[in-house]
Amino acid sequence: MAKISKFGEDFLLLALRIDKHIKGYVDFYFGPEKLQQIVESESLTSPNKLLKDSIALVRQLGAQGFSKERERYLKKLLIAIKTSIEILNGNKISIKDQYLRIYDVDLQPANEFELDNLKDEIDKAYIGSGSLEERMAKLRVKRRVPEAKVLTFFKKALNIARKESNKLFTNLLPEEEHISIDLVGKTNNEIKWSFYNWYLGKYHSRIEVNPKYAMYWTSLLSAACHEGYPGHHTEFVLNEKKLYHEQNQFEHSFLLLHSPKLIICEGIGDLANNVLFSYQKSAEISLQELCPFSLKEESLEELIAQNKIKGKSTLFWYNLAYHALIDNWDVEELTRYAHNFEIFTEESIKNQLKLLNNPAHSLTAFSYNLGSNLIINKYGEFPSIKNFRYLLVNPILPSDLA
Repeated sequence: MAKISKFGEDFLLLALRIDKHIKGYVDFYFGPEKLQQIVESESLTSPNKLLKDSIALVRQLGAQGFSKERERYLKKLLIAIKTSIEILNGNKISIKDQYLRIYDVDLQPANEFELDNLKDEIDKAYIGSGSLEERMAKLRVKRRVPEAKVLTFFKKALNIARKESNKLFTNLLPEEEHISIDLVGKTNNEIKWSFYNWYLGKYHSRIEVNPKYAMYWTSLLSAACHEGYPGHHTEFVLNEKKLYHEQNQFEHSFLLLHSPKLIICEGIGDLANNVLFSYQKSAEISLQELCPFSLKEESLEELIAQNKIKGKSTLFWYNLAYHALIDNWDVEELTRYAHNFEIFTEESIKNQLKLLNNPAHSLTAFSYNLGSNLIINKYGEFPSIKNFRYLLVNPILPSDLA
C-alpha cells in the first residue's frame, strides 16, 4: 500500500472534487477509498474554493522534497488542474491556451491539404466500383461482426494480443493482472464507443464492448491492442505497480481526462498494435483468426493497404474538432464537412459531434492524433520494444517527446 502525504491527499481530494462538477473528469481512481468517501459525503465545493486549494498546492510543491523530474511532472499536472478550475469559474481562456496549459502541447491549425491527400490514399486502398462512400457502406455490411459473435471474437483478439505482448515484453506484467469484458448498449442520448477501458485498480480492467456500434472484424485486433495489450490496460497496470505501489507516486492513482497524461495514453493506445505486429501480420491474423465468416473473399493485399492508412483517420477527427471548437462552425457546416470525407457513417458523425459538446470529452478529440504523432516523430511508426517499454513504465509528458 502506497504511503501518501498530506500534500498527496490534498492533491487527490482536489481532483475528486472537480469531478463532482465535471462528470467524467476523473476517468479512473484506485487511490485510498477514504478520500473518495470524504468527497462523496460532502457538499459540492465551490469553484472559488477549488481555485484557492489548487494555488496552495502549487505553492507547497517545491517544499515536498520530490526529484526535479517528479516536481516538473506534478507542476504540469497542477497547471492543468488549475486551468480546468479557472474555466469552471468562468474565466475566458482561448481553446488554444486551454490546450497548452491542460495537455502540455500546442494545437496546430487544421491541415486540409494533408486531409485531401489522405482521402486520395483511402480511395486507392478501398478499391472497387462506385463512389468511396458507396464502397465503404458495402464493406461495413460485409465486415460487421454478428452481435452474437462479438464477445467470442473480441476475446480471441485479446488473447492473441496478450500472448504476443507477454512474449515480447518478458516479465513485465504481474501474474494477477486480468481483464473482464462487458457487453453494453448505449442509448441515442449517450456518447458511444465501440470499446472503452475502465481501469479498476488491483491490476484489473473492465473493457466495455458495444456490439451494436461500429463493430467490424477488421478492427478487433487493433482494439484489443489499444485497450488491452500492450495499450491502456498494460500501461495502467504498470503505473499502479511500479509508480504507485513501489515508488509512492500518488499522482498515478488516477487518470484525469484534462491532463497531459491523456495525450501519452492515447498515443500508446494507437501505436500498441504496431509494436506487436507489422501491417501484413495484422492483416493475416484478422483474416485467418478473427473473420467470423466461413467464406473469406477478402484480399490480403487490400487489407494490408487499408491497415497502413487506417490509423491516419484520426487527422479527420482532429480537423473536425478544430473547426468545431476554434473556428466555431455550426452543426450544419460540421456535418457537411464530415460527409464530404465519405468514410464515416451518419451515426458516427453525430456521435462525434455529441462528444464535442460534452464538457469532459470535448478537448479529448485532439488527443489521438497528437499522441500518436508525438510518439511516431520520436520513435517511428513501429516503436521498438525498448522504447515502448520506456513509455509504459515512466511518467512522460508530451513536451518530453516534442
